[in-house]
Formats: sequence, C-alpha cells, structure tokens
Amino acid sequence: MASRFFEGAAHAAAYAKFRPQPPTSLGDQIMGFLKEKYEGPVMAAADVGCGSGQSTQILAPHFASVTGLDISEAQTSEAIKLNSRANVFFKTSGAEKLPFPDNSLQLITAGQACHWFDLPQFYKEADRVLVPGGVLALYGYMFPYAVHENLTEKLFEIIDHMYKSELNGYVHQGSKEVYLEQYGGEKYKLIYDEQLEVRDDTHFKDKMATVAELTGYITTWSGYQNFKSKNGDAAAQKILDDFQNRIMTTLNVTTSPEDTEICLRFKYFLLMGRKPPSQD
Repeated sequence: MASRFFEGAAHAAAYAKFRPQPPTSLGDQIMGFLKEKYEGPVMAAADVGCGSGQSTQILAPHFASVTGLDISEAQTSEAIKLNSRANVFFKTSGAEKLPFPDNSLQLITAGQACHWFDLPQFYKEADRVLVPGGVLALYGYMFPYAVHENLTEKLFEIIDHMYKSELNGYVHQGSKEVYLEQYGGEKYKLIYDEQLEVRDDTHFKDKMATVAELTGYITTWSGYQNFKSKNGDAAAQKILDDFQNRIMTTLNVTTSPEDTEICLRFKYFLLMGRKPPSQD
C-alpha cells in the first residue's frame, strides 16, 4: 500500500510556495530519451505524485495533454488553483491504479514522489498504460546548497544537521531513500532491460530565496511534519527558529531573514526506462 503524507491544506500550500520547479534541462533530457526510439506523435503524458504541480508543468510544452495525479486532494486542489495551461489537467488518484487505458501514454514521470508508492504495483500499472517505446522517468532532488562565496559548506551543514539530528527518529524511510540514497537501492531498479535504462545526476536548479523561505522549505519535509504532529506547534516552531538563527548567525548580516537572499541549488538525479517496442 502506498504511504500517504502531504495531505493537509496548509502543507499543500507550503509545498506549492517553497518547493522548486525542475530544471528545463531535465525535461529536455527526458524528451530526448523518448524521441531517440519513439517515432510516433507525443500526445499524452502523466506526472504521478504531482503534488502542487511544479513537476507537471515542465511537460506541458511537449504534449497535447498532460495529466498530473496525486493521492492528496489538497495537493491537486492547489495544483488546479495555480495552473494556467489549457493542456494540463489534474486528478486525485493513487499511483497503483492509473486512470488511463492500456497503451495510451508516451511518458510517465514521478518527481520526488515514487519513494511513497507501492513500487511493484506502480511499475506494473506504468507498463500497462505506456505505449510500446514509451518512457518511465523517475527523479528527485537533494537538500539545497546555499551557494555562497565562502560559506556554502557551513550553510549546508546546518541543513544537514536539521535533517539528521533535529529530526532524527521522525524521518520516514521513503525520505531517506531520496536524500541519503538517491534511489540507489535495488527496489528502484526499473522493470525494463538494463540496456533500455539510463541514470543521470548532472542536472541542477538554482533558485533565489530568502532565509525565511529556506526555513519555509524545511516545513514541507515529511519528517518536520511528523515531528510537529507528535510534539506540537511550539516545539516545531522552536526548531525552525533555531535553524533560522543558525543560518543568520553564519551569514553574519544585519538584514532580517525576510530580506536576506541566498541562492539555493537543488541537485537532481534521474532514472529512465523504455518499454520495449512492440514485437508484432
């Protein structure tokens, strides 16, 4: 059974506000991989576990129709509210029973999401709905690096400490499989022949953000939300305040967290597999 998180309306709104949109280069590589072997029209794609829709939007320029799916109605409601593209649609649906006919999609993506799925069932469903030669692409991103001339590593250590120490015991295994393992375990091996699979770790996305927004990003972590639900609002706010104070002290600036901008660099990893062409 799939895990269910990110379902509260406030959490969905924070996810939409603070999570990054994937880099254009990542979408371009996925499309290049698809078009290497698939010669038909690229009509339809699905983004599974779409959250508030950031990952869905990068597919819109390439397909006649793109559908974002998420098990959380709060997330799909947020995605619908933010959507401005006529060819992008959102539905509330789990990953283990996809609402598409057999052989109907050229591409299925899952961005920062598949670690919550029942992967064997998801892989089975993806294979069912992909056309021969279609592509399944899974990707995620690491903790952001606060790119700074002299302080990048010190700032990263604060983020790393928040995850590994302050939230120790509250982080779900699925989250560890993203941030600590980058989908490197055997369970993430796709169902297609190894010759039809590709892995790439070169993409990144830079996003200008304030220190207050970096702190807001921490609130989107499932481990933080788990800490908050078990320890209460006051305790959760304290670890956020401590985190923000450590960042500001390290930067040694006189501006407020709301007015102090830093460049956050999110490094991505990408796994792609191609459904074998029809043997007919």
